[in-house]
Amino acid sequence: MKHRYLAFIIALLSGAIITLLLIPAHLSNKQLWILFFVTASVIFILVWVFNEYIIYRDLNKLDLLLKKLASDPEYNKIDLQSLKLRQTQDLATDINNYFRTKNILVDDLLKKSDLRKQFIADVSHELKSPLFSAQGYVHTLLDGAIKDKAVRDKFLKKAARNLDYLDILVQDLLTLSQIESQAIRMLPEHFDIVSLALEVKEDRESRATKAGVTVTCNFDEAPSIVYGDYTRITQVLTNLINNGINYNKKGGSVSIDINEQKDGVLISVIDTGEGIAKEYHEKVFNRFFRIDKSRTMKKSTGLGLAIVKHILENHFTRINIDSELGKGSTFSFKLARDKVSTSEQV
Repeated sequence: MKHRYLAFIIALLSGAIITLLLIPAHLSNKQLWILFFVTASVIFILVWVFNEYIIYRDLNKLDLLLKKLASDPEYNKIDLQSLKLRQTQDLATDINNYFRTKNILVDDLLKKSDLRKQFIADVSHELKSPLFSAQGYVHTLLDGAIKDKAVRDKFLKKAARNLDYLDILVQDLLTLSQIESQAIRMLPEHFDIVSLALEVKEDRESRATKAGVTVTCNFDEAPSIVYGDYTRITQVLTNLINNGINYNKKGGSVSIDINEQKDGVLISVIDTGEGIAKEYHEKVFNRFFRIDKSRTMKKSTGLGLAIVKHILENHFTRINIDSELGKGSTFSFKLARDKVSTSEQV
């Protein structure tokens, strides 16, 4: 009804203005009144038709669109061609885009909320196991077992082992969190990847010897210069070699292969361990993922490969896996030789 009142007021004002303008034409009062009513009526009809069938019809369709989008985020059936004015077509497009963007953001927030809840649950579980174990050993000692030297030494070693695992877990959590939040920034430089691989091999040999595994390093040429964060690539190789040792068998081997390629240097860590079934190839890079949690709880924190994945993504490259159950695994990634080609890595 409001648009009719508006049309009526516009018609009266327009009729009055036109009549006043024609007064100097020496028309009679009757003619002026007839002119006023005819002019006002014509303008009223024109304004009413324009409002009713163009402006308000478009606004009603926009109102319907808003109500539908509010109740059903997937609704997107309005025909833009049915809107008469270009401005209302643009507005309808903007409304659709706004709701689409909003829904994407809401879905993203919900996904992040679910991931946060799952992460908290996983962290709680991972922290609880070594903490409760160490607590149990300490309480057993306090209850009187401390008097027996053999039992005391045995339980203290087990408690220390659990606390060491807890320390590694917390450090890995902090590292992963800092990388994901970009609190740790990559500091790229040119360095010799062969020299780095030999250092990591030497550092891991003691652990490998205890596990009955040999670690070797094979390369095409030395030095082999790459561009990346020396400290973080050290962490990548360390985690991959640890993974190869942890899930290997006595008499098995882990080798670091460095191959020169046209578009960079390919680094592969190959082990003769248990292997990974194809359905788990993507999942092994998830935080806390373990194929057999009962057997691998003390082998690793379940964060090593997740850290590897994030570090390499920050180097504009990715970690690849080639593995079959019972046939060992190969984890490989490529590093650029210089800064120019780093952004071209996929």
